[in-house]
Amino acid sequence: MLSRRRVAILLAVSAASLAIYGCGGDDRRAERICPRVEILEYADRLTEFRPGPGRDVTDVAVQGRLVNFAGECEVAEGSVEIDLVVEFSLDRGPANRAGKARFAHFVAIQEFHPDPAGKRVFPVEIEFEAGRDRALFRDRVAIAIPLAGGRKARDHNVFIGFQLDRGQLDYNRSGGARRPTPAGG
Repeated sequence: MLSRRRVAILLAVSAASLAIYGCGGDDRRAERICPRVEILEYADRLTEFRPGPGRDVTDVAVQGRLVNFAGECEVAEGSVEIDLVVEFSLDRGPANRAGKARFAHFVAIQEFHPDPAGKRVFPVEIEFEAGRDRALFRDRVAIAIPLAGGRKARDHNVFIGFQLDRGQLDYNRSGGARRPTPAGG
């Protein structure tokens, strides 16, 4: 007999990480039954420079931040399905003449690493509205995690973030992306 349990999710926000927890009806202890969802360290922001050697604020094409996420999970016998809405804030930099931004973000299940099936990458292209240098983008994603070997949904860790190249990751690790862009919005 297949038993399904629909679980609403609370968004717990902290400076160090964000996590999704299940709520247990009238139970005040709110036992976590869903996988933990967190933003991967250093993957919460993106700085894209124009092609070439320049790396000062005038060379910034786009800066982005992963600002929020929320979701819910459905736990069934043998699997858990997670529906997320991930929100990004993007700033158009001085080097962005086209008024567009292209980036990708990911959802990865830690326990399946390095198997490529454990990570999904979502490419995005947005266009800034005329006269605006800032845009909010929300993406809805759904993933399914098989539950095998006696593992429960809460035993899994899911990470989200910008899909970065090595240079962007190194830039974030150096603290460079923390500087504000001169692009208003």
